[in-house]
Order: sequence, then C-alpha cells, then structure tokens
Amino acid sequence: MVGIGQFEEQTAVRARQTTVRERGIMKKIKSLVRGWTPAALWVAVILLAAGVPALAQGEKRTVFAEGDFHWQGSLKAGQTLEVVNTNGEIGGSSASGDAARVEGKRGGSDDDHELFIEVVEYADGVTICAVYAKDKTPGRCHRGGVSSESGNWWHGHRAKINFDVQVPRGVRLNAMTTNGRVHCVNLGSVVQAATTNGDVDVSTSEWASARTTNGGVRVSMGNAKWSGELELLTTNGSVDVTLPASAEFQVHASTTNGGIQTDFPVTVEGRFGPKSLSGTVGGGGRELKVATTNGGIELKKS
Repeated sequence: MVGIGQFEEQTAVRARQTTVRERGIMKKIKSLVRGWTPAALWVAVILLAAGVPALAQGEKRTVFAEGDFHWQGSLKAGQTLEVVNTNGEIGGSSASGDAARVEGKRGGSDDDHELFIEVVEYADGVTICAVYAKDKTPGRCHRGGVSSESGNWWHGHRAKINFDVQVPRGVRLNAMTTNGRVHCVNLGSVVQAATTNGDVDVSTSEWASARTTNGGVRVSMGNAKWSGELELLTTNGSVDVTLPASAEFQVHASTTNGGIQTDFPVTVEGRFGPKSLSGTVGGGGRELKVATTNGGIELKKS
C-alpha cells in the first residue's frame, strides 16, 4: 500500500517526465518547421483554411424557402443582375426606374419542398439562384451557377419556377436556365442569355450574347461596340441576328444543315460557301461568331 507521501512523490516524478517528453516533442516540431520552405508553410496554412468557408467581403446571403418569390433592390449602371434558374423560363423587361425587381412564380409539383431561392448581394451586383437541395443553408448560389446537393437534380424533382425580371437601364443582365426559354425584350442593358432546352429571344439597345442547344436564337442589338468576341450559338435551331446598319465587325458564321443569308456586304476571307462565311464588315475589329448545326443563319440590318 502506497502512502500519501510516496504518492505525491511519484506524481511529481511523472509530471517531470511528462514535461521532459513535451519539451522533446516541441523541439522536434520546431526543428521540422525550421526545415520547411516558405511554400510548404503556405500549403499548410491553405490546408488548415480549406475546411473553413469564408464569405466574400461585403457579401450578403439570404434564403427564401416557401411560396412565390419577390425581390427588389437598387442597382446602378455598370452593376450586374444575374438570375440562375434550372427548371423554368426567364423573362426580362426594362424597369421604369432605378429599382431592379425579380419575381418568381412556382409551378409543377407543389409538394417538392427542396426548391428554394438564394440571393447573394455583392458590392457590384446581385446573383439570384433557384436551388434544389434538402439542406437550405446558404452557400450554394454562386456567380455563374449553383452547387447543388446532387448533379442528378431532375430525379424526383418536378417543381419549377418562372422568373420575371425588370432591369434598370445600364445594369448588365445575365440570365441562365437549363429547361426553359429566355425571353428578354426592350432592354437598355448588355445581356448574356443562355439555356439548354428552349429558345433565346433578346432585344436590347446595347449588345447581347446568346446560347442554347435545343432551340432558336433571335437577337436584336442597338449597339455594336462590344469588345472581343460575341457569340450567338445553338445546335438545333436557327440564328437570326439584327444589328445597326453602321456596325463594323469580323464575322465567322457556320452551319451544317442550313444556309447563310446576310444584309451586310462582307469582304470575304478565304473560301466562301453556302454553309460557312468568314470576313469583314466595314472596318472590322470586334468579332461576331454565329453558329448552328441544324438550322439557318440570317444577319439583318436594323
């Protein structure tokens, strides 16, 4: 049997041994770290931070889970209003003032409660996403798309939402969906419109890019002063483009099953055929790419 004095002495010995071991471990760690390169240290910091989600500075996220959706906010010229849908159409028109408005009306299956809306407000605009997920925690809506709970969102999901968007003059509009048309008319904005299954129809006093897979593309632009390359693309459908008569650009147009018609005089580069056209309109400069597989192409003057 151990007495109290012996017990205290043994405890003190163990404590001293533990302290010695800890000091040895700390020396080894310090020696190891001193041997790391700065790059390795940064990798360690990144790995530690990777598991901690961080909001962008000034970012505000809001989730709307039930019923139809209504949002209104003040956006200035040069900012961006982005609407990301999956199952449903997007309609757009010009706002009467500085307030941007987005309304969403649900349809399809009323008992699909995994559909909700997430709004992300940034310093330079706002992104509004339709999200399918059981967990309604903010963080799935991002610029240009949605990180959903499952890539196969359509299995068991019949709910859809149709968005109606009112865009102030000068505010850029990005409108993207998967199953549904994009129909944005009489805008005073630069537009980027895209879907997979549906038509894309845009008219604006500025310029617009448009893309679909199964549907036609009809774009009317009042301004042809974009920078770089502007794309108007589909696979199964025609492409009709209306531009100012004074527009100057490099055109690259192609189709597989269809023809090409143009109101613009084109200085042809290389070989010209009924299904492909590359050349210069006016002084050239900016590029216009127009392409389809099954359908015709028409370039018109406004």
